[in-house]
Amino acid sequence: MKFMSKIVVLLCTLVLLSVSNASFAADFSANTKQPVLTAALNRLEAMNNRKVIDVIQGKNSTNKPIKIMFRNLAVLGYGTCEAITAKTADGRLVILISSDYKTAPVEAVACLIAHESVHHENTKTYEEEVRAWNCEVTTWLAFTDVNPSLKQNSSKLVKRLNYLSKLYTRDGHQMTSIANLIASNPAYSTLKKS
Repeated sequence: MKFMSKIVVLLCTLVLLSVSNASFAADFSANTKQPVLTAALNRLEAMNNRKVIDVIQGKNSTNKPIKIMFRNLAVLGYGTCEAITAKTADGRLVILISSDYKTAPVEAVACLIAHESVHHENTKTYEEEVRAWNCEVTTWLAFTDVNPSLKQNSSKLVKRLNYLSKLYTRDGHQMTSIANLIASNPAYSTLKKS
């Protein structure tokens, strides 16, 4: 009988813990309906990346949640981009992530969301782009510190993130080499410099 009561107490405790943990999880339904993107947002939240989560949920230049979705960016004329942030006709922000990355690790996708969250400022400056890439690479480093095996994934996005983290680490956690990449990229040639 004692054994049975211990099992009942253990089961009740587990149920309470799972319910209490679920109650603290953010609701991302205003941002996306796509499970991979919801999982990426949950990973950002689990890493306590409050700044990104707050921006995504509405603490941004529009004061509205940012929609996030996968899209074929080549059709929109952004075939060389991993993701873009755009403003819709009704003044809302949307993050479009290349549909090529639907099968990438959710942590890698989360890094793109972190990057694009910086663009809510919409200053279209070189400095904003450098901040966005910094947010992306430091988010990747945080994920890979917790789970180094993420670096072993063979997806194109992971290879890119590994390359950026190598440059960042080699430069003593400075953006020097990455900033040079941005400056030499024709896609960013129209950005203003402050």
